[in-house]
Amino acid sequence: MYLREYDNELINNNIENFKNLSLKPNDVNIYFDMDNTLCLFSPFGDVESSCRVMYQKGFYRELLCFPEAPSVLYNLQGIGFNVKILSSCIDSPYCRPEKLSWINYHLPFVEDKNILLLPVGQSKSNLIPNPERSILVDDYHANITDIYKHGGIGVKKTFSGKERPIPQVSSLVDIFSVLHSLNCL
Repeated sequence: MYLREYDNELINNNIENFKNLSLKPNDVNIYFDMDNTLCLFSPFGDVESSCRVMYQKGFYRELLCFPEAPSVLYNLQGIGFNVKILSSCIDSPYCRPEKLSWINYHLPFVEDKNILLLPVGQSKSNLIPNPERSILVDDYHANITDIYKHGGIGVKKTFSGKERPIPQVSSLVDIFSVLHSLNCL
C-alpha cells in the first residue's frame, strides 16, 4: 500500500508543482502530527516501553512538549499559515480526550476546528482536502510517502539525521527554512 522507498521523481514533481503555485502563507495548510513531532512519545528512544504504557490513563496528557513547538506554531499562524493538528488515536478511552487536553494546554491558540484526530491505521492524507496546497510534518515514513502520492508535501521530523530525498527537520524551528525553500515564505 505504501511506497517502501521514496519515489524521487514523485517527490521532485510535487515540490516543483508546489513552488510553481507561488502560494502566500494564507493559501498553505500545514498539518502537524503530534507523537514524536510536537511531543516526545518515547523518551530516550525507548518505543517499546512507551507502547506498553500508552493505553494507561494519563500517558498522552503527560507527553513532553518539544520546547520550540508552541512558539513555532504560534509564529506560523501569525505569519498567516493555516496551522492544523493531524494525529492518530489508538483504541483507548484515554487517547483522544488526553490528546485534546494536551493541545488545549500546550497550543491553546489552535482552534478546535483545526484539530483532526483519526483512528490509528487510517490515512491522514484522506483528511487533507487540498493536498497540493498542503504540507504534512510527521515522523512516520508511511504518512510522508502517502502525502506525496496525494500530491502534497511531506516533511520528515527526524531524530536520526539520516539523509533522505525529502525536506526534513530535526527541530521544528527548521520548518521556516523548508517553507522558504518552497517559495511560500
